[in-house]
Amino acid sequence: MSTVVVAHDIPGRLRVRLPAGAGTEGLHAAVATIPGVQSCTWSPRTRSVLVLYDPAQSNRDAIVEALAQVSGLEAPAASETPPMVASEPGGVLALGVRQLAGEVDQRVHRATRGLVGLGGLFPVALAAWALTEVVRGRAAPLAWSSALWYAHGLFRDYQVPAPRD
Repeated sequence: MSTVVVAHDIPGRLRVRLPAGAGTEGLHAAVATIPGVQSCTWSPRTRSVLVLYDPAQSNRDAIVEALAQVSGLEAPAASETPPMVASEPGGVLALGVRQLAGEVDQRVHRATRGLVGLGGLFPVALAAWALTEVVRGRAAPLAWSSALWYAHGLFRDYQVPAPRD
């Protein structure tokens, strides 16, 4: 039997990933009954549940157990924690940048009501900026904006894991 995976855990904020095929109906209702839970958001794209809670009133294990029960999966052992440190040099910085970009992406999605995310907004903004630079006659070979554009492409294509579904 598959288990739920705690992807991110800090007091008051918990992200749990569910494998493909796991039951997702009733996730919000099951978690909302736990004292101290402030919000619960399911993302079908990432197959994850984000739960914001008051750590004085609830704990991670109760939330994970409720999610496991409603999805028909096993809960991970209480001692299992998510991998927070990457093994390669610069991995901690890359992890922090990914988490920050993920948070900004969620806020952009909420602000646009799901119409566009950071992955669509950022290239459009860079292209519009580059076009205004060309129109103003300030275009130069490999400006820092071009380097930023290339870095964005490299990060998008080689660092972000493909969605699993």
